[in-house]
Amino acid sequence: MNFLPSLSAWHFAFAGLVCAAGPFLIHLLNRRRYRVVHWAAMDFLREAIQRNRKFLQVRDILLLILRTVAILLFGAALAKPYYSRGEQKFDGTQPLHAVVVIDNSLSMGYQAESASGNLLDRAKERTREFLDKLPKGSRISIIPLCGSQYGYSPDPYDTKDAALESLARIEVVDRSASVQRAINEAKKACEASPELAKRVIVLGDQQRSNWADLTGAVAFKDLPSVQFVDVGPTEWENSWISDLRIQDGLADVETPATFIVDVHHRGSSPRPAVQVTLHVDGVEVASKTVALDPADGARQVTFEYVFSAHQPEPGRAVFVPVKATLTPDSLPLDDERHLIAPVVAALPVVFVDQYGADEEDSHKNRLGETRHLRKLLAPVTNRGETSLQLVRIRHLKIDELNKETLADARLVVIAGIESPGDHVTLLREYVQQGGQLVIAAGAKFDQVAWTAAAWRDGQGILPAPLKKEPLGTLPEEAGNQLNPFYISYESMSADEYFHLPDTSENDLRDLYSEPFFFKAVETDLSDEVLRELRNADVKRLQDELQSAAEIDAHRRALAEQEKSGKLGDTERAALREVEAQWRQLHPEWLLWRQPQLTTAEDDLPSDADERRHRLEAISQSLAPRSLARFTNEVGVPYLVERPIGAGKVLFVSSGLQSSWNTLPKTNTMFLFDRILRSMIQTTLPRRNFNAQERITLPLLSEDRQLDIQLSRPNGNLRTETLDIGFIGKEQRGVTVTNALSRGLYRVSAMGVDTSDLAARQNADQRPVALWEIPLGINGDSSESDLEKMSHEKFDELAAGANNIRWVGGNEEISLAGAQIHGQTSWWYFVLAVLICLLAELAILAWPSFKQTQPIT
Repeated sequence: MNFLPSLSAWHFAFAGLVCAAGPFLIHLLNRRRYRVVHWAAMDFLREAIQRNRKFLQVRDILLLILRTVAILLFGAALAKPYYSRGEQKFDGTQPLHAVVVIDNSLSMGYQAESASGNLLDRAKERTREFLDKLPKGSRISIIPLCGSQYGYSPDPYDTKDAALESLARIEVVDRSASVQRAINEAKKACEASPELAKRVIVLGDQQRSNWADLTGAVAFKDLPSVQFVDVGPTEWENSWISDLRIQDGLADVETPATFIVDVHHRGSSPRPAVQVTLHVDGVEVASKTVALDPADGARQVTFEYVFSAHQPEPGRAVFVPVKATLTPDSLPLDDERHLIAPVVAALPVVFVDQYGADEEDSHKNRLGETRHLRKLLAPVTNRGETSLQLVRIRHLKIDELNKETLADARLVVIAGIESPGDHVTLLREYVQQGGQLVIAAGAKFDQVAWTAAAWRDGQGILPAPLKKEPLGTLPEEAGNQLNPFYISYESMSADEYFHLPDTSENDLRDLYSEPFFFKAVETDLSDEVLRELRNADVKRLQDELQSAAEIDAHRRALAEQEKSGKLGDTERAALREVEAQWRQLHPEWLLWRQPQLTTAEDDLPSDADERRHRLEAISQSLAPRSLARFTNEVGVPYLVERPIGAGKVLFVSSGLQSSWNTLPKTNTMFLFDRILRSMIQTTLPRRNFNAQERITLPLLSEDRQLDIQLSRPNGNLRTETLDIGFIGKEQRGVTVTNALSRGLYRVSAMGVDTSDLAARQNADQRPVALWEIPLGINGDSSESDLEKMSHEKFDELAAGANNIRWVGGNEEISLAGAQIHGQTSWWYFVLAVLICLLAELAILAWPSFKQTQPIT
């Protein structure tokens, strides 16, 4: 038994101690010496006071003690003291605080053949058995580990019925579990009701992947006894779709789109006939049957589909729901996967080379450096319907670039240009707003001129500075001393970006080794350059944040004066200047740019050191990286990528058409078709998300009379109304909460169509769907691998921790552990306070009572 009490709220006891000093201070202040003034009448009063002096001194001391003790006792009562007793055998006499963490990840939907219901049902049943054993007066926290669409709180329930009601609402969601998260949630719940002893249990299938983020038993040191209850099956089989994607990220209405379905299988036996089916816009369009082997059960299934029934407007995208399904098994939730496929037509793409549109003059017999890329993205078809092709080509010279030619462009490709001239600022603003830029060498490319004009110590458009001397020599200059080099497959093999469906590693190696390279520009990615760039980025971010804050404050102040009509000519000129400064920091002339929902200022911490570390992390994410290298001794980078603002720059260190290489004559050239399509896809609004608790979406129109409705998957016909609010500083939108289930979500805007005069005049017109945003929600595919944490591995992780225990399927969840007594002792402190107050009243009333006694 610990005879020293613990306090539920120690700050109340401390406050009582501070307040108890009040009577002492008053007593000391009343004893201060005063200046003596002789007054004849005081002699008679002195004689009267001396007769009661001893009584008054005793009374004052008693009152001081009673008042001080009453305040101390009152503070102690508010602090709710209790006593703990450490015993291994629980006697059931004292209430407990049970913290129940239930794994409701996707794998808990597994249906074991030997039991009724799924694993979550089994976990709920074991929880009910545990709750039935709790002593009367216990409090219960029910925590769904992966969240719930109904929400939850770690605060404990006072009654078992309320806890059981919360338990019944827990559903399987499409998220992955984590033991570290379970520990964090349990710690938060344990902070409540400290006057009760804790019993923490974590129920789940104990997948090995759930323990991946746990490094050792040190994570459990601040927790009471924790029991991990295993409700998973001893043997399991599972097939699942790990990924569904469209090759190159987008589709058009002319050429077949290739859909890639990755299928996995794990278990002790094969599945000889599994049907993989593709659905487009709710209609089954294709199906294939595959055999899955348990030893190497990964298969890649491809489908081709032409979106001829969809007609996107030129320059815009139509988002089409696509779904892939498998023959159902014991875990049906992962036998499907969803994708919102963008179908586009005539997206503007700007190509800039040494000739521009003059290339079309066949008499001059000259080809621009971007010719092959233009043919890849916009091949000549028999129909000649340029409005139906993927892109609309805009072929220019460098001097023809301006805001008008770039305002609607999704991608800019610059190749074979000697120097960018004075267009660097324009192109950087384009990329900052989300535009995609490809810069390629070749033809007349001058690396010295480009570095001088476009590097600008990292503030230009080059991903990295260029070295003065190129790698290799052109064939016409080398004569018989050719020394070609090649693309290193090893430098790009780890990036899924360069893999192709149904293509083996050897075939990929052969594909990328086809072209001969004779000349390339060297980019400087040395540690010194990267370090200087990171430091410059940190300083730039700091300066931009400070300037943005000052400009924003000044702009808002002047705008308020303008609203109130107090803005004079001088102030108007200042407002225009501030607006110009704001636009320079935040250019907004790109017509299709995606709204910025959050800014760097919103996410940065206020602490200076933490702010510095965060800015350093941001600068690290903005550093250039090599995507592919050559096979020479030092591995000169071939493709270098760097984010700038919301966009990205890709530098290609060799030519695309000229004699710098043989790339245009090989199949490797099709790699650039995929690269460019993927870059274009990043400029489209995002419609595919992982299962998460909050998704913010900007409105597609500024109509303020919209009624936004949300429909969820799983056959739920009930729609929800979403509130329209600000999701950014100046961006209105809606927030979809608890999108935790896999499937297709639809956000629809209902309103009155005012596109024509008759509709505007008809006030009684019924609302119609003005626009719709489909959302595809999927979880982490690793959650479908049901391999369990072994008991031996658990013992290894738990080594050195005496407060964690593994509970197998047939073992009982224990209530043993420390007990806490004296939770109601605060009532005695309250009673003592009342006694002190009554005693004080009695002492104060005693002289009056004594004077009323009859004289005998």
